[in-house]
Amino acid sequence: MKVAFTTLGCRTNQHDTAEMQVLLEQEGFSIVKSSETADIYVVNTCTVTARSDYSSRLAVKKSLAINENAMVVFTGCYAQLNSEEAAQLDGLDLVLGNADKLKIADLLKTKLKNDRVDKQSGPAEISMSDIHSKRVFHSLPVTQFQGRSKAIIKVQTGCDEKCSFCTVVRARGTSASDTRENVINNVRKAIDAGYKEITLTGINLGTWGMDFHSKKTFSSLVRDIANLSGDFRVRLSSINPMEIDDNLIELVAHHEKVCPHLHIPLQSGDNEILSKMRRNYNVEQYENVVRCAAERIAPLGLGADVIVGFPGENDEHFERTRRLIAELPFSYLHVFSYSPRSGTEAHKLKNDVKNTLKKERSGILNDLIKEKADRFRKTLVGKKVTVLIEDRRHSDGTLKGHSEHYVPILVQTEDSLQNQLVPVIIKEVKEDTVIGYPQI
Repeated sequence: MKVAFTTLGCRTNQHDTAEMQVLLEQEGFSIVKSSETADIYVVNTCTVTARSDYSSRLAVKKSLAINENAMVVFTGCYAQLNSEEAAQLDGLDLVLGNADKLKIADLLKTKLKNDRVDKQSGPAEISMSDIHSKRVFHSLPVTQFQGRSKAIIKVQTGCDEKCSFCTVVRARGTSASDTRENVINNVRKAIDAGYKEITLTGINLGTWGMDFHSKKTFSSLVRDIANLSGDFRVRLSSINPMEIDDNLIELVAHHEKVCPHLHIPLQSGDNEILSKMRRNYNVEQYENVVRCAAERIAPLGLGADVIVGFPGENDEHFERTRRLIAELPFSYLHVFSYSPRSGTEAHKLKNDVKNTLKKERSGILNDLIKEKADRFRKTLVGKKVTVLIEDRRHSDGTLKGHSEHYVPILVQTEDSLQNQLVPVIIKEVKEDTVIGYPQI
């Protein structure tokens, strides 16, 4: 039977999807693209914003528009937090919790055997274990990431922080780390499968090893991975500022296999708002980490997440955020308008900011980061970077890839260099486009 996946949200979700695909293929299912006709559609959801919820529900409708008689499975964070609500969605057959994703093959086989003749009527079946029960986290080796030229390796899940706006703890449970041995094994298998970029991911990535009886540092894991033999590079996904130690900065700065790229969530540049958000750092600590990294890693691809319009954010609070972003060497930014999430502490806060003002503030920051990104990219003109060439050719005949600094680059090159790390000279920057040519 054919199974198609739609994955929303973070890289951890992307890895979860890859794990489920491995399990299904082992049981004889065939994985196809989400746009193709399938017997089963799996929607791996996100619930970080109201927009994410909408996109998750829309994915169900899109799947059924392709095959109205298909079985539809709803999993991920939306499914975890709103299982009863999700079960009422038209056309849905199974709601699967985050702790139950690796049971998907057995559940589907049982469901197909027992009651699959016509589309199920009434609420979908719910399979939902207690995400907060004590568990041993162990990720599966994955050697195929459908539609991706990079391997995503999940080393940690869950989070012990108490951010007032976030649903992650309820959706993913407390922090749990995979063993060093299993992570190394998963990375080796991805390298042996031909992947040239290994992206390490987790819900709170930098806390890897903190839940072990004998605590370990995330930087020690990165070092061991980077020291493996093979032609590959290591990229870190989002990591919080207080988990970035000197050893990690040293690795990013000087190890040839570790990408000079950090994505460090900011959320706000005002201490009062950070306190209301219950972030575990203040502006001064954040700025110190970023400046220390930027001084030692040159050039550094630096990104951040920022929330505008958090309850009570006034013009002065926003101006401090804008000014901090202007002063720090960001090369890109993800700007989000605050979205109230039921069940969070922030949902109870008053002084909500008007949507028109949220939109205005988002526009200001997006205009600012566009200038900063352009400035950063122009510093690379004439320099040699290493680009992982992707396998989809654009309408203009170029292939796209990303440099080690996470800069998207268009390259005119041969198909034989797809999915390879290629030395590229940056030729020019045109508006939002960086153009380079291979130096082979």
